[in-house]
Amino acid sequence: MNNSNKAMVVSLAYLAVLGGFLGYSYLTQASAPEPVLQGTVDAQTIRVSGKIAGRVANVAVREGDRIAAGDLVFELTSPELEARIDQAQAAVTAKQAMSERADRGARDEELAQARDQWQRAKAAADLAQTTAERLRNLFADGLVSQQRLDEAETQAEAAGFAARAAEQQYIQAQNGTDDELRTAARSEANAAQAQLAEVQSLLSETRITAPAAGEVTEVLIHSGEIAPAGFPVVTLTDLNDSWVRFHVREDRLVDFASGAVIEGYLPALQRSVELRVSNVSPLGEYATWRATHTGEADLRTFEVQARPLEAIDDWRPGMTVLIGAVADHG
Repeated sequence: MNNSNKAMVVSLAYLAVLGGFLGYSYLTQASAPEPVLQGTVDAQTIRVSGKIAGRVANVAVREGDRIAAGDLVFELTSPELEARIDQAQAAVTAKQAMSERADRGARDEELAQARDQWQRAKAAADLAQTTAERLRNLFADGLVSQQRLDEAETQAEAAGFAARAAEQQYIQAQNGTDDELRTAARSEANAAQAQLAEVQSLLSETRITAPAAGEVTEVLIHSGEIAPAGFPVVTLTDLNDSWVRFHVREDRLVDFASGAVIEGYLPALQRSVELRVSNVSPLGEYATWRATHTGEADLRTFEVQARPLEAIDDWRPGMTVLIGAVADHG
């Protein structure tokens, strides 16, 4: 056998071995068990903040504290808000006095004053009318000029108008304030009271309590610092509202239908847990698409959330949970 034949035989043998190795690798990969799924414990996070801006006067909790709903978390101080309280209270006092004055009407002293002014104006009108009558007689006898008579008659007419106006003022004082004015005064008093209630409501927001029970995981703003409105000062974690979150390729979703009961293993606690699938949702388009095997189509990844069937006192957010590894560790 010449050298060229020997080289051909070696090449064919090499290709045969390589093909067998690749075939074996493909079969091994196709029949290999699916990898263990790894998830993490997650819990509901509550960011405790104030409705108004202010300086933090006191933070009543520390990181790691477990508090109940309604417990004091922190307090704010706001001199501007306290000044608004004083202004609103002053406005309420003034508007309430005006409303009471409108409902009460004129006092006896004011009625007497209005009656006296009317009587004084009436007497002046009578005198002016008598004077004008005398001047008419004198004018008829040629003793006074037309100018003097005209002045007297004008004064008499003006005095009559003044007397009637004084009489109307006296009648108005007797009748009291108009219904429209009383209604307007009461409305202004109610508006001032509502404004005071609004400011008092804001003042109550300087004392912030926990909306739910939980564990203090982070204090973001400390005593003496300014807390903007709506910015969290303390972060709580509700350990009673916790779940496991893990990612599954879509060809394995058949084992994780919503409501299905699965098992997991907590290495940190060295114990198994039963979980019920509560939510399945696709990850965003940015998430990695993975192929099932070499040369096959990519499949999308889904996020699965599962909640424990029984309360687990010792588990905490961030712990690892192995799905489908109970038999190996149990």
